[in-house]
Amino acid sequence: MKEIRLLGKKIIPNKSPLILKYSPSADWLDYWTPKSGNWECDGEWLIGKEPENKGGILYSKDCYDEDVMMSFTITTQAPTTRDLNAVFCSTWDDEKDYLGPSYICGLNGWYEHKCGIEKSHCGDDDIASLTQAYKYVPGTEVRMTVGAINGHTFMVVDDEVITEMMDSKPLTKGHIGFSAYCTILKIKDIEIRKIYWEKFVQKYTPEFC
Repeated sequence: MKEIRLLGKKIIPNKSPLILKYSPSADWLDYWTPKSGNWECDGEWLIGKEPENKGGILYSKDCYDEDVMMSFTITTQAPTTRDLNAVFCSTWDDEKDYLGPSYICGLNGWYEHKCGIEKSHCGDDDIASLTQAYKYVPGTEVRMTVGAINGHTFMVVDDEVITEMMDSKPLTKGHIGFSAYCTILKIKDIEIRKIYWEKFVQKYTPEFC
């Protein structure tokens, strides 16, 4: 994985300690907790299905109180075409039996095939950074990396930063996982790392005189 260059920060993956490296197998429930939707392991893939207009959520067993990022290979399963979503810094609302405050990121979502990051289920503090510039081709396997550094959230697809968002009221701990939102997702080759980053001084050099 290449360095991830964000505004003012540089994440160095080979210095970011590996917390979990997981390839789906029969022991998947030892590492992951289905919270909603239908989840199963089929060969090398975790498969999530949710036919309704809501997220089928799969959580990591562990809850993290430090800055982490998750990398994974993901694709849609035909006939579905949308919402390749992950969650991080996420908590569960037992009363609603659904997501509590969480960061949600994804491709081909938000009803108009947008991609981006959303801070959700936080009431008046909800924010989002969305774009239609990136076009995901349904059925294509992509490698995604997502996470946050004290509210500086990011989503990387095939080594390219697709979007980042800075949250002045950050979510700083919680579960990491996936959301099959009215879709069918296939996920494999999951890595969770503690984020190692350095300050990144950026400036322009003149392009003309």
